[in-house]
Amino acid sequence: MLLGFVFLYGCAGTISLADLQPGSPGGRTFSVEGKMYEEIWSAALASMKVEMNVVEQHKSSGVIKARAHSNKVVAFFISPTTPNAYRYEIKVLSKSYMQTDFIDRDWEPSVIEDFKLNLYSNHKPKK
Repeated sequence: MLLGFVFLYGCAGTISLADLQPGSPGGRTFSVEGKMYEEIWSAALASMKVEMNVVEQHKSSGVIKARAHSNKVVAFFISPTTPNAYRYEIKVLSKSYMQTDFIDRDWEPSVIEDFKLNLYSNHKPKK
């Protein structure tokens, strides 16, 4: 029986960063107004570095992806990427393999909280 569990666990693999796309279902979305793209990017990058390792960042396309220590991947999407838009749409998405609501941490709320703290506080985010 243990051998069967190990086999199933090994076959499950890990979730790939490529699985996180702006059009992927799930995640949390919200809008930001009255800020410049540079401010939003800096706050997003700082929020993705809290308890995670940033493994992809593409400022020109508004994408940051990180891997949490729990084998979960998290993505932060910003649109549009123009310097001075009226409104920016933000999407934060996290996934893990064999995800359950009982034991997996949902990273989206904490990333959003850190982002808003960095964006709206008077201190500069750590880079």
